[in-house]
Amino acid sequence: MADAVGLGGYHYTAVIPFTAAALAAAAALAALAGRRWAARLLRAALALNAAGWLVYWVPFATLDYSLAEVFWNTSPGLPLWLRLAAAWAGAGGSLYLFSVVASLSALYLLRGTEPPPRLVAAIAAVVVSSIAAAALNYAFTLLEGAPLTGSGLNPLLKSVWLYPHPLLTFAGYGVLAVASLALLAGMRRRGLVLFEVGWASLTLGIFVGGYWSYETFGWGGYWAWDPVETGQLAAWLVATLLPHAMVVARGLEGFNAAWVLSAVYLSMYITRTGLSPLHGFGAPGVGALVLLGVALASLAYALYAMYRGVDEAGASLARSLRGGSLYAFGLAVAFLALLGSSVVVYGSLLVPAVLTAAGVEARAPQMEEGVRFYHPLLYPLLILMLAALPAAFNGRWLGWRGYAALLASVAAVSTVAGAAAASGALVLAPLSPRETNVMMAFGLPWAGLGVASTAAYAAAALRRGLRGLRGDRLLLLALLHLGLSLTAAGVLVSGTYSFNQAYEREYSLRLGEALELPQGVKVVFEGYEYGISWTPIDIYTRYVGRGVSYFYGQLALYTLANDFASVIRDFEVGRSMVEADPDARVLLDLVAGGDRVFPGRFEVRARAVVSLVDLAANRTIVLATGEEVRLVLENVTLSPSLDASVRGGRQVFTLRVDLRASHLNLTLPRDVSAVLPRSLGVHELLELRFLEPVVLELGGSVSVRLLNATVASEAFMAGGRGDVLTVEGPTIAGEDAVIGVASGTVMINGTGIPVPSEPPRPLLVYYVVSNVEAYRRLIEDLKEVGLYDFLRNPENVLRLALREGCTAENLLDVGCRAYVAAPRLVPETAWLDIRLRVETPLGSYPVTLRIRFEAYGEVQGIHGLVPRVYAVGVGLDEVYMVINPPLIESPIYGEGVAYHELLIYYLHEVFKNLTVPERLALAAVMAGGYQSEFVRQLSPERAMAYLENAVLDLYLLASKFDPSNSTLATKGLQVKVKLIPGVRLVWAGPLLMAASSLLLAALTARGGRG
Repeated sequence: MADAVGLGGYHYTAVIPFTAAALAAAAALAALAGRRWAARLLRAALALNAAGWLVYWVPFATLDYSLAEVFWNTSPGLPLWLRLAAAWAGAGGSLYLFSVVASLSALYLLRGTEPPPRLVAAIAAVVVSSIAAAALNYAFTLLEGAPLTGSGLNPLLKSVWLYPHPLLTFAGYGVLAVASLALLAGMRRRGLVLFEVGWASLTLGIFVGGYWSYETFGWGGYWAWDPVETGQLAAWLVATLLPHAMVVARGLEGFNAAWVLSAVYLSMYITRTGLSPLHGFGAPGVGALVLLGVALASLAYALYAMYRGVDEAGASLARSLRGGSLYAFGLAVAFLALLGSSVVVYGSLLVPAVLTAAGVEARAPQMEEGVRFYHPLLYPLLILMLAALPAAFNGRWLGWRGYAALLASVAAVSTVAGAAAASGALVLAPLSPRETNVMMAFGLPWAGLGVASTAAYAAAALRRGLRGLRGDRLLLLALLHLGLSLTAAGVLVSGTYSFNQAYEREYSLRLGEALELPQGVKVVFEGYEYGISWTPIDIYTRYVGRGVSYFYGQLALYTLANDFASVIRDFEVGRSMVEADPDARVLLDLVAGGDRVFPGRFEVRARAVVSLVDLAANRTIVLATGEEVRLVLENVTLSPSLDASVRGGRQVFTLRVDLRASHLNLTLPRDVSAVLPRSLGVHELLELRFLEPVVLELGGSVSVRLLNATVASEAFMAGGRGDVLTVEGPTIAGEDAVIGVASGTVMINGTGIPVPSEPPRPLLVYYVVSNVEAYRRLIEDLKEVGLYDFLRNPENVLRLALREGCTAENLLDVGCRAYVAAPRLVPETAWLDIRLRVETPLGSYPVTLRIRFEAYGEVQGIHGLVPRVYAVGVGLDEVYMVINPPLIESPIYGEGVAYHELLIYYLHEVFKNLTVPERLALAAVMAGGYQSEFVRQLSPERAMAYLENAVLDLYLLASKFDPSNSTLATKGLQVKVKLIPGVRLVWAGPLLMAASSLLLAALTARGGRG
């Protein structure tokens, strides 16, 4: 993406982190050489790197577009709080943030201690590698020239969630990375403090990311197995495994700690490749490969540590499983379940990550594919972990017999519930597959067991007073696992409802009307208002020559120039021909006049060559060789037609004329019954070649001069249905026979029209446009909006699609493709405010929901529309509402093709300040972005026609749009609604887990017991 503007060197913001990286590298070398001052040098490097973030914020605050990340992720209309958050919105900035968090974590770790040399070197390696990866991902790149404005922040990122989700996630990554190094170096207490903080941060980061998805994308999903989500889960699972390993698998602590570091770097690598459709930053570059290199090196060390400690770990694990302690047994079972889960999730990402780095196309399981891959593998492990919780927290009360009885009871309930769901007697999710219902029914009793066992321990501990929260580590662990159990229960209940869009119901809500929703919720549509921000955004610099919207926009304009603009030109020429040339008017009258009936009897005698062509036998019989024949026709109908064909790559039309006679009689000079069958039907026709032209005077100043003709029966023309020609002596006769004029002239009022002939294309275009209602209406609309005159010259349109020096022949060459002469700067954002009144069992309150359209989002091909989601909580459930702008049907295609009204409003407002060619170019770019996903599925010919019509659609709709007469006012508001049961457990669980982990960190930091 960087070369869209042109790269220079490095921005001034690189000075501090580069200096910090150099000092950290020097500290690592000094530590390995045994220099006592190495740790002090590293502390200085870490402090300098952390301070560098404040400097890095300066260009974002001041909109200094010479820094690439500022240009790519900000705009003048972005408020300061979002501009600061944009510093970590890009690939490079987020990696620099990781290095800063790691630096701050390391400063805490090294405070007042003399760390071992290997720890100094390892921390320096993390800081240097992350700064290098940030730099290679353009975090500090200086742009050549002086951009006037930015390209804008991704529309989906313009959200308050841009603060908590990336900050918490990268804080989790950075703190966990340093914690793993601390534990590897034997700094257990501070390492555990950092671990708990990092684990809590990552837990919250995953939770906030899920909620952001839930309230942004508009389908209710908080988890879709997107590879970036899965990467975060992999790091979380591997980290969650670590404290369990410390208790029941001693000897694997080093393996697990190094694995945490590997999972963190692998997750960051996944984000910077094409593996994620939602979060990816493109194909892996050198900066991403640095991350993968650290991940693989850490994994290699983890495997080495496992080799060294596996015997001790095996013995420790065996003691836990065989010993008399239910607590140790429960931890061991949980450890094994977590280990299996970690291997599945981490491995599912590692393999495609390595293949992608090697240049092999690969993808990680995601969406429906992810459901099919992960759920069968992880579901049993989740049940196993939930089953282990009573042993860990209630074992001393239950004893082995009580624990076995409890498991047997829950297993019986789960089995009965699962069997009932399998038979259809128990339906928890009516629109979901049977196996989903079985998983819900079987899993919920186990989740209830987890909730009950951890809550029981917590309740018993809290009866001793709130002091337990400050000193009882097991109480905090119980609360943490209570949060996990609540999350599991929430996912089991709500997961299919949130993921499956079949549960959506669509409603139409008119102004002033009320909509009754589930759980006693009522919504009243009280009003709406459109608005636009005129702060400029650059939609040209970054995208021309490479963006999908420009590629399809160019194709649309090229097609428009060669198709519809040419039609308008020919229409104009054809109209001029008809007005100025009487012969052209006669020809048009013939084409447009349709069939003409001439009653009476018409006879001609002339010398001719007559042959019978037998198509079935593939033979020709000559019946007359220049002798005189007599042709008699009764009640003649003259039928003109236009036959279409492709010649030389272009479509041509040929004028043909047939004469249909109610009765035909052809008398030959001799008896032909001996050589012909008694009837001529489906496979036979006659050819007549007159030695001199013969004239059929039809009347009304109309005559036909025949040179060559064909005679066919009605049966021949109708494929066997109809009359045949009969042969009797020298006479061939029949009803409803057809004489095709193979060569000749139709004379109308003294004007001769050759047949067959190719009428001038402009005349035919004029005929079609004048006689087809849809074309007439389109021409009138184009005249009304002022585009018609511009389209009269196709060169006007081509100039918008061709760079200087490029031609139609090299349209797709590098340097010529994906070009549209679009306006460089356009307004950034348009919005639609929807005013509602929401009534719930607890009260009534007004709500204003803003739907946004970001122009650069459409140009980027990721789409600029950001719909609005509003969820009303009732107990543990939520009524989930999605509000989109209304749709306007295509004036060309009509029903079946539509555009959201916010895009039309945006173009309507922007058009006010643009010339006609600028409007057309902007409409082409927007059409290219809007239709990009659909046209990829079409053949090239259909795609080009579709894009051409989309440009005209947008131009016409935007030019004629009236905000006061919006579809909202005429047809109402479209609302999609679904009830998501139990989803609030999904939100509550991670909060409880993170709070418990932070309290554990505080307890560990002050040396609490346990």
